[in-house]
Amino acid sequence: MTKKRFTLTPKFLRGYLQVFREKGIKEGIKAVGLPVAIGMFLFFLIKGVVLYILLPYLIATGAFSG
Repeated sequence: MTKKRFTLTPKFLRGYLQVFREKGIKEGIKAVGLPVAIGMFLFFLIKGVVLYILLPYLIATGAFSG
């Protein structure tokens, strides 16, 4: 039985990520297209900002305490 790994990456992006891992950035952009590459960049940028900057800030300021 394989262990399921928790990931925040949507299923529709996983195939594109595999292309980037196998072929690199230049070939990945050629394979999936520039709009998809820009969309992936923005998705991961927003995800990183929310997880690593905004959420800890809100916790530290007590925004979640009633």
